[in-house]
Amino acid sequence: MNPFLNPFFIFRVLKCYLVDVNRLRRMNADNLKKFQDKQLRKLVKYAYTVPVYHEKYTAAGIHPDDIKGIEDIGKLPFISKDDIRKNFPDRVISSTTDKTKIIRSYTSGTTGKSVSIYIDMFAIVRGVLGYVRVIKEHNVDWRKTRMTVIADLSEHSAEREYLTDGVIPKLKPFFSLDNIQIFHTYDDPKKIMKKITSFQPEFIGGYPGMLRQLALLKRGGFGKDIQPRCILSTGSVLDKYLKNYIENSFETQVFDTYGAMESGPMAFQCKQGKYHVHSDFVYLEFIDDTGEPVSPGEPGHVVVTRLYGRGTPIIRYMGLDDIVTPADDKCTCGLAGGLISKIYGRESHSIVLPNGTIVLPSTLDEFIGELSCSFNIDCIERFQIIQPRINKIEIFAVLDSELRNTDLPVDKLFSEIQHRFQERFGSDIEVNVKEVDKIKPHTAGIISKVDRSKIKKKTYI
Repeated sequence: MNPFLNPFFIFRVLKCYLVDVNRLRRMNADNLKKFQDKQLRKLVKYAYTVPVYHEKYTAAGIHPDDIKGIEDIGKLPFISKDDIRKNFPDRVISSTTDKTKIIRSYTSGTTGKSVSIYIDMFAIVRGVLGYVRVIKEHNVDWRKTRMTVIADLSEHSAEREYLTDGVIPKLKPFFSLDNIQIFHTYDDPKKIMKKITSFQPEFIGGYPGMLRQLALLKRGGFGKDIQPRCILSTGSVLDKYLKNYIENSFETQVFDTYGAMESGPMAFQCKQGKYHVHSDFVYLEFIDDTGEPVSPGEPGHVVVTRLYGRGTPIIRYMGLDDIVTPADDKCTCGLAGGLISKIYGRESHSIVLPNGTIVLPSTLDEFIGELSCSFNIDCIERFQIIQPRINKIEIFAVLDSELRNTDLPVDKLFSEIQHRFQERFGSDIEVNVKEVDKIKPHTAGIISKVDRSKIKKKTYI
């Protein structure tokens, strides 16, 4: 049954639409803090009925009455990916929850074994409203603006529930939504570009890798008439070089969003380029390897608490694996809530240098961006970096058959990449650059097999 045909459900949705989208513009810091406190109390009370949380809270001597608000969140134990994995399916939801009314969603598994959680339809709606908030900040109207959305539509993905299986189809009896064009991020870029050209969107949203492919095609003469007012990137790290490349290709501004399957939307760039946390939807903490908070301006492991939802609670969840730097500066755009200064990407998607320094995804992406500024690497469709041991790196490249050898011969191009890599990260690293026919979808762009547990003090770059 379509829940949007239920008067009670649709009333809740309409109320949230009217209240949630503009909340960060209406509230000041004090009101936002009170809202967070109220949401956390409700969330912890519910989590106490979920076996995995109940067991952890009982072991820590914590009762819901002990949590008065956000200032008490440090009393609660952390939850890891393994906690969710080991307790799925029956122990990650309340015994009172009707499984027929919740939806299973899972991660892509690029960091290892996939993680599954349950999400209720109302939580999915609130996640969608988070993205409605983002596009509204950039003058995009979800009902009227011609929008192209390129998302991960793999089975059980959160985006599939948002766009093709959940919210959007269930809204079609009420809205035409003919202004929204949806693609899978693993579809053929040329076929997507052809359909985008016919559709002529004012807004494009997608993963950085696909946006790069579309930018390459546009520079190659495809889609000459495509002129979006705004492009939104999501799903992985967007480095400054790729951002500039896409902006110059489409002659428009590119903004970034930050979110995850488990948490929903977490942060986004406003028109001024500042990363604003969805502080009414999530509460973010940033900690070092010992679990202590890092100072603003210092990179730390992000810990997320989702402040809504009746499926699997996400409270002090450490499983995102992202390294993020919090900020304590201000933005004049008028939005309430916290700020982030930089998102580095997943620590597990980094490489370890022989001196113990961890090179994060954002740094590696910027290195590839530097290469593109030095010489033309448009012929490379996709990179993958593999580190089998601490002093060896293998770089795999998928080449465009039409663009290969258009600037430098492939062997010389690969030699330059190898030389620049060693020059940047150390001559004591053996670097091999190889051409491959394809890189399997859903595999990480950076895979290191080096054991990081032996590194006593981590230094990130």
